[in-house]
Amino acid sequence: MSTAESCCTRTPIGTNQKVPVVKIANLDTYVTGNTSSKSGVVVIYDIFGFYPQTLQGADLLAAQTGAVTFVPDVLENWYALHDWIPPDNEEKRIAFQTFFAENAAPPLVLPKVNAWLAEAKGKYPSVEKWGILGLCWGGKIAVLESTEGTSYAVSGQVHPGLYDANDAKNAVIPHVVLASKDESTDVTAEYKAIFEKSSLDSYVETYTTMHHGWMGARADLDDAENKKEYERGYKEIGAFFSKYL
Repeated sequence: MSTAESCCTRTPIGTNQKVPVVKIANLDTYVTGNTSSKSGVVVIYDIFGFYPQTLQGADLLAAQTGAVTFVPDVLENWYALHDWIPPDNEEKRIAFQTFFAENAAPPLVLPKVNAWLAEAKGKYPSVEKWGILGLCWGGKIAVLESTEGTSYAVSGQVHPGLYDANDAKNAVIPHVVLASKDESTDVTAEYKAIFEKSSLDSYVETYTTMHHGWMGARADLDDAENKKEYERGYKEIGAFFSKYL
């Protein structure tokens, strides 16, 4: 398993924000796009929660795919803080460890996502096919939701955290990975090798000029190159998802 060093050293850009939400399975949920669509996309944010860059990405996906797109607050307002980064003293390390162990561990989050989807299906009955995208840590959740018995037709992860090639072996639906220059090249190579043997149309692309987090809370949209690659990334995810939704 690999986590880019910058996952715990690069701070987010801007601040977490309050957004208009609806309650689904007791989770505050940002909803964008056509609520009568036949397709739905779930976006699992990074460890910083509701950041404008993440929500704007959800808006872009909704516009491109025509899918109603959701960002559920799976961390329930307990997010990683700017002050923890970098975790260069014992207090910060303990804060990070506690956060992951007690709130962000995938075994704690996956049941929330599954309960959320079960209720969302009832609230949005027009949706016939679902996709799931995860950013950084959220990518781990997305790929773990892509195994046997999944309710999703397509999935993906961008600048993945907790990056583990074994997850690629267990994916049973088309899956796309957009990696940054900061992710493990060894794990990316393993992902590619596994996907090349698959018949699922899954693939990996590395954005070689981009830092870990360029499509989430760490996106600097005032930087022209980051903005261009941010928009290209969401367009690429949207095109891939649209084939299966």
